[in-house]
Amino acid sequence: MLASITVGARAGTPAIGAGAVWIPNTGDGTVSRVDPASNHVVATIRIGDAAAFYKTVCEPYGSVHSFMVTTFHIRRCDLPSAVAAGSDSVWVAKNDTNEIVRVDPAANRISTRVSTGVVPFGLLVTPAAVWVTSYDDDAIVRIDPISGRMLTTIRVPGRGPTGVAEADGALWVANSRNGSVSRIDPVSNQVTATISMTCRSQCLGGAVPLALAAVANQIWIRNEGDGTVARIDTRTNMVVGTIDVDTFYGRDGQDAIGVTPSAIWLSGISLQRIDPSTGRVVRTVDQGGITLAAGFGSLWVTDVVGRILRLDPQRLRSG
Repeated sequence: MLASITVGARAGTPAIGAGAVWIPNTGDGTVSRVDPASNHVVATIRIGDAAAFYKTVCEPYGSVHSFMVTTFHIRRCDLPSAVAAGSDSVWVAKNDTNEIVRVDPAANRISTRVSTGVVPFGLLVTPAAVWVTSYDDDAIVRIDPISGRMLTTIRVPGRGPTGVAEADGALWVANSRNGSVSRIDPVSNQVTATISMTCRSQCLGGAVPLALAAVANQIWIRNEGDGTVARIDTRTNMVVGTIDVDTFYGRDGQDAIGVTPSAIWLSGISLQRIDPSTGRVVRTVDQGGITLAAGFGSLWVTDVVGRILRLDPQRLRSG
């Protein structure tokens, strides 16, 4: 472990970009900015009033436990629910007002607000667009990162879009409620393929794909419903492999895949390293984590007590 850094309540999936590590504190209504040179929080940006939002949205249902555990609706109570970073901008999902906001990394403050018309779940920043998935509204929203104008809303054939990645000139979206991954042409904004995820053994709620990552000519998908990772060949749009992994550990709908130059890393009860060339789990590390990201030569792993741990992937020992 290179550093243990205290951030905020219910730290979510980190984003790497704009010269920093950005962590959504989903229980605080803030985003923490961590400087990778000093391993210190150098700014905390207020996104909204998380306590007031929680009281309005969640308490009428009794408690968070009133939400069905087989869905990701619990993420509706998170503020902010997601953060994504580009080379010079950071975008944050503002669930309480169904907006996304742009944070200026030079000033550490909100510079732009964009209404999405849907409940935001996941974010992806590309040079040409900011993509917003909405699990609750079965929609994907495309926003111009320069003007902040909403360009289009895509209704994919699947249901419950969550994880999103870019590869081979296409957008890839996990449809968590119907167990599929859709490929979208960003030129036409049309779905060009939908690939089904199936369970290797009996599973009550289906495969439940969530986290996506792009490596070479493949999309890697973590299926929460049956504890597997599948691979799609982006040249054929076919599943070319599925491996068993440990059960997800953490909050419903909060997971990620970290990609380093030579490996794919999964969070969970233990950290797992996958060799992308063989498609096998080659290392298990006795370190749990809710979610993670890879950047600045490190793994950044969030835990249940409001910390982000910086780990050296080259020095992690097998468990």
